[in-house]
Amino acid sequence: MTNTDDLAARIRRLEDRLELRELSVRYCRAIDDTDWTAVGALFADQAELGDVTGRDQVVTALRSVRETYGRTVHMAHGLMADFADDGHATGMVPAHAELDIGGETIICHIRYYDRYVRERGRWVFGRRDLKFLYAVPWSQMALALIDELPVRWPGTPPAPADVFPQEHQ
Repeated sequence: MTNTDDLAARIRRLEDRLELRELSVRYCRAIDDTDWTAVGALFADQAELGDVTGRDQVVTALRSVRETYGRTVHMAHGLMADFADDGHATGMVPAHAELDIGGETIICHIRYYDRYVRERGRWVFGRRDLKFLYAVPWSQMALALIDELPVRWPGTPPAPADVFPQEHQ
Protein backbone atom coordinates (compact mmCIF):
# COMPACT_ATOMS: atom_id res chain seq x y z
CA MET A 1 0.00 0.00 0.00
CA THR A 2 1.37 3.41 -0.92
CA ASN A 3 1.18 6.48 1.30
CA THR A 4 -1.57 7.79 -0.98
CA ASP A 5 -3.57 4.56 -0.53
CA ASP A 6 -3.06 4.71 3.24
CA LEU A 7 -4.20 8.33 3.35
CA ALA A 8 -7.27 7.53 1.23
CA ALA A 9 -8.17 4.61 3.56
CA ARG A 10 -7.76 6.81 6.64
CA ILE A 11 -9.94 9.54 5.14
CA ARG A 12 -12.57 6.95 4.18
CA ARG A 13 -12.64 5.65 7.77
CA LEU A 14 -13.04 9.19 9.12
CA GLU A 15 -15.90 9.74 6.68
CA ASP A 16 -17.45 6.45 7.85
CA ARG A 17 -17.26 7.57 11.49
CA LEU A 18 -18.89 10.89 10.65
CA GLU A 19 -21.63 9.13 8.69
CA LEU A 20 -22.33 6.78 11.62
CA ARG A 21 -22.43 9.72 14.03
CA GLU A 22 -24.89 11.51 11.78
CA LEU A 23 -26.97 8.32 11.51
CA SER A 24 -27.57 8.46 15.27
CA VAL A 25 -28.47 12.14 15.18
CA ARG A 26 -30.86 11.53 12.27
CA TYR A 27 -32.47 8.75 14.32
CA CYS A 28 -33.03 11.16 17.23
CA ARG A 29 -34.58 13.79 14.99
CA ALA A 30 -36.79 11.32 13.11
CA ILE A 31 -38.09 9.73 16.34
CA ASP A 32 -38.79 13.13 17.90
CA ASP A 33 -40.49 14.38 14.73
CA THR A 34 -42.43 11.11 14.26
CA ASP A 35 -41.12 10.97 10.70
CA TRP A 36 -41.60 7.25 10.05
CA THR A 37 -40.35 7.42 6.47
CA ALA A 38 -37.09 8.92 7.75
CA VAL A 39 -36.89 6.31 10.54
CA GLY A 40 -37.29 3.51 8.00
CA ALA A 41 -34.53 4.91 5.81
CA LEU A 42 -32.08 4.53 8.72
CA PHE A 43 -32.50 0.76 9.00
CA ALA A 44 -31.28 -2.16 6.89
CA ASP A 45 -33.70 -4.36 4.99
CA GLN A 46 -33.30 -7.12 7.59
CA ALA A 47 -32.80 -4.81 10.58
CA GLU A 48 -33.32 -6.08 14.09
CA LEU A 49 -34.61 -4.27 17.15
CA GLY A 50 -34.96 -6.58 20.13
CA ASP A 51 -37.07 -9.53 18.97
CA VAL A 52 -38.32 -7.69 15.87
CA THR A 53 -36.78 -8.36 12.44
CA GLY A 54 -37.29 -6.46 9.18
CA ARG A 55 -37.25 -2.74 8.43
CA ASP A 56 -41.04 -2.34 8.28
CA GLN A 57 -41.51 -4.36 11.47
CA VAL A 58 -38.89 -2.27 13.29
CA VAL A 59 -40.61 0.94 12.22
CA THR A 60 -43.97 -0.45 13.33
CA ALA A 61 -42.53 -1.42 16.74
CA LEU A 62 -40.91 2.00 17.25
CA ARG A 63 -44.06 3.76 16.09
CA SER A 64 -46.29 1.79 18.48
CA VAL A 65 -44.17 2.84 21.46
CA ARG A 66 -43.59 6.42 20.31
CA GLU A 67 -47.29 7.05 19.67
CA THR A 68 -48.01 6.52 23.37
CA TYR A 69 -45.75 9.51 24.20
CA GLY A 70 -46.26 13.23 23.87
CA ARG A 71 -43.27 15.36 22.94
CA THR A 72 -39.82 13.80 23.12
CA VAL A 73 -36.25 15.05 22.92
CA HIS A 74 -33.56 12.47 22.11
CA MET A 75 -29.89 13.52 22.20
CA ALA A 76 -27.00 11.36 21.02
CA HIS A 77 -23.79 12.26 22.85
CA GLY A 78 -21.13 10.53 20.83
CA LEU A 79 -20.12 7.33 19.13
CA MET A 80 -17.65 4.56 19.80
CA ALA A 81 -17.28 2.43 16.67
CA ASP A 82 -15.23 -0.59 15.69
CA PHE A 83 -15.02 -1.58 12.03
CA ALA A 84 -14.94 -5.23 10.98
CA ASP A 85 -14.48 -4.23 7.34
CA ASP A 86 -15.67 -1.57 4.90
CA GLY A 87 -19.29 -2.69 5.21
CA HIS A 88 -19.73 -3.83 8.83
CA ALA A 89 -19.18 -2.12 12.17
CA THR A 90 -20.37 -2.21 15.76
CA GLY A 91 -20.82 0.70 18.06
CA MET A 92 -22.19 2.21 21.22
CA VAL A 93 -23.97 5.56 21.35
CA PRO A 94 -24.54 7.15 24.77
CA ALA A 95 -27.71 9.24 24.77
CA HIS A 96 -30.28 11.02 26.89
CA ALA A 97 -33.97 11.37 26.26
CA GLU A 98 -36.67 13.53 27.75
CA LEU A 99 -40.07 11.97 27.26
CA ASP A 100 -43.65 13.05 27.91
CA ILE A 101 -45.29 9.83 29.06
CA GLY A 102 -48.84 10.36 30.21
CA GLY A 103 -48.25 14.01 30.98
CA GLU A 104 -45.19 13.31 33.13
CA THR A 105 -41.65 14.22 32.09
CA ILE A 106 -39.37 11.18 32.19
CA ILE A 107 -35.63 11.62 31.77
CA CYS A 108 -33.43 8.68 30.88
CA HIS A 109 -29.91 7.73 29.96
CA ILE A 110 -29.72 5.22 27.12
CA ARG A 111 -26.88 3.26 25.67
CA TYR A 112 -27.60 2.16 22.13
CA TYR A 113 -25.59 -0.92 21.21
CA ASP A 114 -25.55 -1.02 17.42
CA ARG A 115 -24.48 -3.16 14.51
CA TYR A 116 -24.08 -1.15 11.34
CA VAL A 117 -24.06 -2.33 7.75
CA ARG A 118 -23.39 -0.53 4.51
CA GLU A 119 -26.43 -1.03 2.33
CA ARG A 120 -27.08 0.67 -0.99
CA GLY A 121 -23.87 2.68 -0.54
CA ARG A 122 -24.63 4.13 2.91
CA TRP A 123 -24.41 3.12 6.56
CA VAL A 124 -27.63 1.99 8.26
CA PHE A 125 -28.59 0.20 11.44
CA GLY A 126 -28.41 -3.57 11.09
CA ARG A 127 -29.34 -4.06 14.73
CA ARG A 128 -30.13 -1.65 17.56
CA ASP A 129 -30.40 -2.59 21.25
CA LEU A 130 -31.35 -0.10 23.95
CA LYS A 131 -30.07 -0.37 27.51
CA PHE A 132 -31.11 2.04 30.24
CA LEU A 133 -28.88 3.27 33.05
CA TYR A 134 -31.87 5.14 34.45
CA ALA A 135 -35.34 6.29 33.51
CA VAL A 136 -37.00 8.43 36.16
CA PRO A 137 -39.70 11.07 36.45
CA TRP A 138 -38.14 14.52 36.49
CA SER A 139 -39.33 14.96 40.08
CA GLN A 140 -37.14 11.96 41.08
CA MET A 141 -34.06 12.91 39.07
CA ALA A 142 -31.98 13.19 42.25
CA LEU A 143 -32.33 9.38 42.59
CA ALA A 144 -31.17 8.55 39.07
CA LEU A 145 -27.54 7.80 39.93
CA ILE A 146 -27.85 6.68 43.55
CA ASP A 147 -30.94 4.48 43.74
CA GLU A 148 -30.61 0.70 43.41
CA LEU A 149 -33.76 0.70 41.26
CA PRO A 150 -33.23 3.64 38.86
CA VAL A 151 -35.53 2.47 36.07
CA ARG A 152 -38.95 3.87 36.95
CA TRP A 153 -41.25 3.86 33.95
CA PRO A 154 -44.74 5.16 34.73
CA GLY A 155 -47.11 2.38 35.71
CA THR A 156 -44.38 -0.19 36.37
CA PRO A 157 -42.52 -1.14 39.53
CA PRO A 158 -39.01 0.30 39.96
CA ALA A 159 -36.33 -1.92 38.42
CA PRO A 160 -32.53 -2.14 38.30
CA ALA A 161 -30.56 -0.58 35.45
CA ASP A 162 -30.24 -2.63 32.27
CA VAL A 163 -26.50 -1.97 32.20
CA PHE A 164 -24.03 -0.76 34.75
CA PRO A 165 -21.09 1.30 33.45
CA GLN A 166 -18.52 -0.54 35.56
CA GLU A 167 -19.48 -3.82 33.81
CA HIS A 168 -18.18 -2.52 30.47
CA GLN A 169 -14.89 -0.89 31.42
